[in-house]
Amino acid sequence: MALSVTDAGNSQQGGKKGKDKNKDWSVLVDDKLAEINHSLSDITGRADDMEKRIEELESMGNFEEFRAEM
Repeated sequence: MALSVTDAGNSQQGGKKGKDKNKDWSVLVDDKLAEINHSLSDITGRADDMEKRIEELESMGNFEEFRAEM
């Protein structure tokens, strides 16, 4: 679609200024970082739970149940 004469002179019409764009990116990056941190803490918690369970099974000497869970 062609630009009208009034639109051609204003390249930022409808857009955001540089500082506003930086704030938007900053918010997006912060949100994504918080999501990643949450995911990592979930994974770490699961890994800790698995390690505890492995230690329990090993201490019981029940290697058949250990192999079944693995």
